[in-house]
Amino acid sequence: MRRAWLAMAAGLLVLAAVLTGATALGTYYYRHATQAETATVTIISGTNALLRSPGDEDWRYITETTTISEGDEVSTTLGTVLWITLFDGSTIEVSEDTVLKLARTRSSRFLQSTKHVVLRPERGTIYVAMAPHGEYRYSELSVELENASVTMTDGDGRTEVGSFLVEVQRVSANAPIPSTYRWMRAAVLRGAATLQTESGAQRLLSDQQFRVDPSGVIGPVTSAVRELIVDGSFEYGLSNWVEFHDASGDSAAPTRAGSVELVNESLNGTSVVAAELLRAADDETPARTGIRQRIGQTLRVYSSVQLTFHIKISAQTPLAGGADLDQFPLVVELNYIDILGEERQWSRRFYALEDQSHPVPIETGSRVDLDSWEYVIFDLRKLSPLPRQITSVVVYASGRSYQTSVTNISLTSGELGQSGQ
Repeated sequence: MRRAWLAMAAGLLVLAAVLTGATALGTYYYRHATQAETATVTIISGTNALLRSPGDEDWRYITETTTISEGDEVSTTLGTVLWITLFDGSTIEVSEDTVLKLARTRSSRFLQSTKHVVLRPERGTIYVAMAPHGEYRYSELSVELENASVTMTDGDGRTEVGSFLVEVQRVSANAPIPSTYRWMRAAVLRGAATLQTESGAQRLLSDQQFRVDPSGVIGPVTSAVRELIVDGSFEYGLSNWVEFHDASGDSAAPTRAGSVELVNESLNGTSVVAAELLRAADDETPARTGIRQRIGQTLRVYSSVQLTFHIKISAQTPLAGGADLDQFPLVVELNYIDILGEERQWSRRFYALEDQSHPVPIETGSRVDLDSWEYVIFDLRKLSPLPRQITSVVVYASGRSYQTSVTNISLTSGELGQSGQ
């Protein structure tokens, strides 16, 4: 009888524990259960927008406003920009040449407790405008890579809501996708956000940006500026550039046109890598040697474009720009589409040795000291009409002989100025 009563008491205790656990589990589920939410994607410009859902091997074209779900990926090429509107009113501008995955789009299932969004860009640039938490107690929106994340939160005593951007690029056009070959730029345009890497956390405020190198090291804080040229310092060689050569218009004769070499130089006491445009033989036939980079990026702030670089001219023939002012030891060209949709070209020529019989007009070329590094800066806000999309940048030397070095090529555009961003 005693054993029966003990067994019954033990059974009641087990039943009570099970009921208590089930109640606690049910309460926890009720408070924390989430549901996946959808979003809509709209094409802002261009026609090459693609969508891929989980389990799909192939991409499919987006031709109209489309509903997308958690786990979906979108992709754009040059000239195409997308606009994603999330379930809570937050928006994401997907720039050109970008691949983005909606890794998580969740809200509380039963209680309006939390909403959580995670974005994972493979490459390219996204601009995120986060909506306030509204009827939810807490809201969090993160952009994640393997080695870094940027998070903006609203609620539970934290008010960071605003807008920010994340840019992810490979260090070289030939580099594979893993994070060890990618760098990230994060900037806050409005509000505040937290940048987290393996090396620590940094708080970002309005008009601040950090760059994170492939190892996860966070660089110095700067103002929010977009660099349009990839590897203008040639840290990764010429992998992001394309060489071109021609002699008297004959692109099949590169040996007569000269060569492009990477050389180590000292610039203001600092070791740098420069691209040297070299043609040693004083051939009577003029030739061109140069490099170019396709950019294909639409500017968000048309009135803020700046081009800078360092140059050194060590030799040139003929003097100045030649009799017809068409042979200079350095020419820098910027090809772009203006705000009216017209293709245009801006160029500037440089020389070191003058020719009194053929002076170079100041609007055509600029003289620099022979065999000396010069820092050149151009504020392109005075171009009229203003650029809307930068197509490419071209750097070349022309003439019978030349020896010109160039490095630290930079083309930047401000990020601030767009309404709501």
